[in-house]
Amino acid sequence: MIQNKRPCVCFLRPLLHGAAAVLAGVLLPFVWLREQPEFWTYAGGYPLWLRQAVLLGFYPLLLAQVGLIICLSCLLVRSPSRLARLVYAEAVVLLLHWAVLALVVLMMLANNVANLLDGRPLHDHQRSVTTSGANFKARS
Repeated sequence: MIQNKRPCVCFLRPLLHGAAAVLAGVLLPFVWLREQPEFWTYAGGYPLWLRQAVLLGFYPLLLAQVGLIICLSCLLVRSPSRLARLVYAEAVVLLLHWAVLALVVLMMLANNVANLLDGRPLHDHQRSVTTSGANFKARS
């Protein structure tokens, strides 16, 4: 009698969800720092190692997060848990992972759209005249 045995990946799922949460915890500050004009200058007071970490690590971490969430989504669809409440709980956690990823992407896109509307280059991180406070310095 041949039985169709699926490989047990039940112990990997919590580890993968934990890794996705850690990646999200790193990506959110990285995307916020990337979009701050002061972060890329010496006037911001940020250390050089942090700027290099954000510059070199952001896109690989984003790619790893996307791959990990896609892997978790495929695992949920391909081999759901036998208990319905575990399936629902994992689906909710997975939706939270997708929401954080969407937040990271929207933060990137918002800055780029604002740059285009202001007539600046797409990935420009320089302060515009309206946000730099130059108007107030000239008056005083």
